[in-house]
Amino acid sequence: MERRIAVAVPAMNERANILPCVSALLGQAESLGPRTAFSVHILANNCSDDTIPVLRSGFAGCDALHLHEVTFAPGEGNAGRARGAALECASADLSSPNDLLLCTDADTFVAHDWAEKTVRYFDAGFDAVAGIARIRGSNWENLTAEQRHRIRQLTKYHALLSYLRRDQAPSYDRWPNHGYEGGASIALTLDTYRKTGGCPPLPSGEDRALFAAVRNAGGRIRHALDVRVYTSGRRIGRASGGTAQTINLWCAQAPSDPIHETWPLNAELGHAEKTAENRLTFETLANEIVRAQALVQASRDAEQFALSA
Repeated sequence: MERRIAVAVPAMNERANILPCVSALLGQAESLGPRTAFSVHILANNCSDDTIPVLRSGFAGCDALHLHEVTFAPGEGNAGRARGAALECASADLSSPNDLLLCTDADTFVAHDWAEKTVRYFDAGFDAVAGIARIRGSNWENLTAEQRHRIRQLTKYHALLSYLRRDQAPSYDRWPNHGYEGGASIALTLDTYRKTGGCPPLPSGEDRALFAAVRNAGGRIRHALDVRVYTSGRRIGRASGGTAQTINLWCAQAPSDPIHETWPLNAELGHAEKTAENRLTFETLANEIVRAQALVQASRDAEQFALSA
């Protein structure tokens, strides 16, 4: 074997999602070829449902699937500890510094070419890859028209910011890229993972903290638009401060309330201090999108002029 790839998946009471999640992961092996050893590690933590029995029944005899169970003591279990435990289980299946450790969530379906496209970035010399997550169609339809509109606005706004920030990005992570660093699509070499010291045991934000640790260790991260996963977008989540809680904040807040973790264009581009007083609201977001679109068009015209001069 030239390379080993192990995927870590923390799962807590995920009976409804776990079979299609694992099916999508196991389907990655075919595109990777016979010289790659591929394994999937499910870390079921504090489950009160039949997540593990469902997997044992659905994938009986599958040598690539490894099931692990753990029960954290009251007050000790959180998203960071669960993801960290899953990553440790998966990393034990790796040996070479260039072996790859991937991670996703149990309510997420990876694209059919998720692993294949991730590997291409490592072959190009990256130390870690942050994929991008989108809400699955079935869950998207469960949101109201206003809620869908809000999320579309935020997606458009952050895509525009990624373009406008293109000169601020490291030379190896140039636009087109994105700003998402979520647990739904994490990938790093075993060597890089060991240098970070593992996943921070935080109640939330452990995924962003892990990528921050990669940067602190000198790792090169690619924020790849073509490495895609599709997550549930559910309204009742498993982790405090996770995606479900954020979506609930976006959907329930008044138009004049500050949008969770979203700032006006000037602050996003580093031209003004980020303060509680200048955070965006849904009332002002449309104007910010218009401003960003105008800047994008102007910069594109300037680039085209420079190319033709």
